[in-house]
Amino acid sequence: MIGQGADCIGLVRGVWRALLGPEPQTLPAYSPDWGEISAREEMLTAAQRWLEPLSIDDATGGDVVLFRWKHAAPIKHAGILTGVDHFIHAYEKAGVVESTLGSQWRSRVAAAFRFPPFKDQPEP
Repeated sequence: MIGQGADCIGLVRGVWRALLGPEPQTLPAYSPDWGEISAREEMLTAAQRWLEPLSIDDATGGDVVLFRWKHAAPIKHAGILTGVDHFIHAYEKAGVVESTLGSQWRSRVAAAFRFPPFKDQPEP
C-alpha cells in the first residue's frame, strides 16, 4: 500500500477489508474540511463502535492511532503503527507513507485501537 493514493480513512478502511472483509457500515461522503465544519468526534465515535480500544501505551504494530491536530479540535487523522516508533498514514496528494512517530506526532496521539480478531470460520 505504500505510495498508493488514499486518505487516512481510506487506508484504515482498506486494511479492515483486507483483514476482516466487508465494512460494518457505509461511510457517508465527506470533504477535506469535514473536521472544521462539525465539532463532532466522527472518527473517534466510529473507532469506538468498530475497533477495540486500548491504552496508547499498549499500542503496537498493527494498531490504529488517532491524532488530534489541536487540543480542543476533533480528531482528524488516523494511522496504523508499524512498530513502536513508526506508522503508516495517508496524506491527500501524497498517498500512503511511513513516518517516524517522533515527538511532534506522538504529542498529537489522542486514542489507540486494535482491529477486532480475524474470524476465519463463519459463525453458526
